Amino acid sequence: MQDFEALMKSLSQPVDPNRIVRADLSHLDVIADMRVAQQVENWTNILDKDFAVYAEQYRQVTVSYLRRRLNHSLFYVIKYVDDEPVAMSALEEQDELPPITVCIDNKRHGWVVSVYTKPEHRGRGYQQALMKELLQMARERGFGDVTLTTNRPDAIHVYEKAGFRHTSDKYFLKL
Repeated sequence: MQDFEALMKSLSQPVDPNRIVRADLSHLDVIADMRVAQQVENWTNILDKDFAVYAEQYRQVTVSYLRRRLNHSLFYVIKYVDDEPVAMSALEEQDELPPITVCIDNKRHGWVVSVYTKPEHRGRGYQQALMKELLQMARERGFGDVTLTTNRPDAIHVYEKAGFRHTSDKYFLKL
């Protein structure tokens, strides 16, 4: 009975239009749309060719992947501004043979993936807020460390501010 009352109370409370949410299956379309935008932007910038023609196929593959892995081995956080999703980040559990650093404490190891902010919303600190939430989620779920790879100079300060340290071509954070 208390669970039902708590649920009803939470449903009756207004939703913060400028919130960070931990994604669930109800966010599949939001994540897929932002992943498509991210990939089309990346592919176009890197290869100087319009890759929008592949957007729908990529979206379908993304949704299929999310249905299998979301909140099992892949965890997303999404930033909303005025009820519009504007940024996302994700943590994916490493499911291959881990590096030796992971074996020391026998905890889960994660990779930061899908870091994206819509172009018109960049430079406002949204990724720093998302990173804080993502790392808190990682700790709660028993991850021992998190790694990421970036070659974007404009993103490095976000990761260093969160505590990541540069090691070779990766950034590493012991939780």
